[in-house]
Amino acid sequence: MDFLILAFVIFMMVKQINKLTPPPAPKPDPRLCPYCKKEIADDATRCPHCTSQLEGK
Repeated sequence: MDFLILAFVIFMMVKQINKLTPPPAPKPDPRLCPYCKKEIADDATRCPHCTSQLEGK
């Protein structure tokens, strides 16, 4: 019986702590290659999928 009470108290504490932490910031939209429409790195100068030359940001 003591175990169930202790488990419930710990569960409620974790639940309250999770409410206090802010949600993670949303990720920005990925940069897409204008030719093959696949995701590429923000600092890429060439698409790794279709090897097309990319303009600046």
